[in-house]
Amino acid sequence: MNIIDVMDTRLPPALPAGHHAEKGPRLWGTAPRDGGPWHREFLTRCETALGLEAIDLWFAGLRAGLIVVGLSWRTLAPDWTRAPQLPILAMFLVFSIGLYLLNAVRPGRIAMLYRVALVFDLGLVFLLVRITGGFASEFHLGFTLLIAVHAFYFGLATGLGVAAASGVLYALAGDWPPPMPAFAIRIAFDALVGACLGVLAEHKRRQGELLRQQQEQLAHFDRVVTVGELAAGLAHELRNPLAGISGALHVLSGQYESGAEQHVLLSDVQAQIARMNKTLSDLLQLARPRAPQLTVVDVNTLLSHSLRFVAQNGVEVVPQLKRDLPPLLADANLLHQAFLNILVNARQAMPQGGRLTIRTRLQEEAGGWAVAVEISDTGIGIPPEHRARIFQPFFTTKAQGTGLGLPIAARIIEQHGGRIAVDSAAGHGTTFRITLPSPRIGPGAAVGVQDHAIESAGS
Repeated sequence: MNIIDVMDTRLPPALPAGHHAEKGPRLWGTAPRDGGPWHREFLTRCETALGLEAIDLWFAGLRAGLIVVGLSWRTLAPDWTRAPQLPILAMFLVFSIGLYLLNAVRPGRIAMLYRVALVFDLGLVFLLVRITGGFASEFHLGFTLLIAVHAFYFGLATGLGVAAASGVLYALAGDWPPPMPAFAIRIAFDALVGACLGVLAEHKRRQGELLRQQQEQLAHFDRVVTVGELAAGLAHELRNPLAGISGALHVLSGQYESGAEQHVLLSDVQAQIARMNKTLSDLLQLARPRAPQLTVVDVNTLLSHSLRFVAQNGVEVVPQLKRDLPPLLADANLLHQAFLNILVNARQAMPQGGRLTIRTRLQEEAGGWAVAVEISDTGIGIPPEHRARIFQPFFTTKAQGTGLGLPIAARIIEQHGGRIAVDSAAGHGTTFRITLPSPRIGPGAAVGVQDHAIESAGS
């Protein structure tokens, strides 16, 4: 577990339409969180007691209202053969009560219960239409209501499916031939209701997911800033003592011969201090990234320079660098660090050796031209469950890793207005794709400044 995991306060992932998270217990008599009026308090208590959300309570109220309307219709209708019969209304009432009682006993399954209830409701409307006049029955509106409710709740596919089922049942509910064009208009209208409400429900769901993702990104950014400030303070306080300890150890090791056990031990301690110092430097850079010092840089030369710092024992390096690429306006030191972090990560993914391929090319972007860099290895790959977290600070699967190399590389690429993406499959290697915008710079201005930038990167 790393620091980000400890501080993880992300919102729960978006649920598909029609699925609801179970709510925790809430004491009766406590005020609602938003301090709303009494009716909101009442709704909150009902949600807790029945394991329902607000929309489910609205559906429960709709079923209760249909029962009241049915009783009123039976009382007021002049033609008794066209009014709902009491046994049908009683069956609908018992089924509705049982539906919500079952969800209260075993909460979290309301969406599945609604699908079961849909079959019952379609059969009930079919029966009502059949016994109250067939194609002349006003109860055909029950099909329209079922289509609208389920398209809104489940989405477009379910809405169209219910519309199709309703059309078949309505066609079977009356004596043929059906009245035209009234029959066709009703079928088409029901399909249109399912399509329109389904599209609106899908759009609303996508908007909700997008909003939740933005909230998660904002929460993640806040956590990174908090951890970064904490890390920067710790790094600043620890680097000076480490430097003093390292100097003292260097003096002590000079008092022993190079092969002595004490000299070897002190050298190992100094190596560990150097590793700690590098980690602190990475923390500082992640927390307080410096602004890029832009110069004209040739990306092929910079990549070749970065490759010199990567151990290549047992690894075949395959450079496929396109010639005559336009120069970049970038900070050579920062880009060198970004490339080096990715190259080292690729090399470490191939402990038994393999092939490291570096490709560059020119590609057209919406705002102009960009230089694309691909760094591919034939290593162990990245498992799917880790792929979304590799650019998250402090996330690592390595025993000696800090989880800062790739986040720093991504930060540097973003500072230069670029993008970084990764494609990987466990056991089939990994490819990092970097895209950096290329300004329109004349070739005569590139050579002198570029050489100075590359020298700075190696210093």
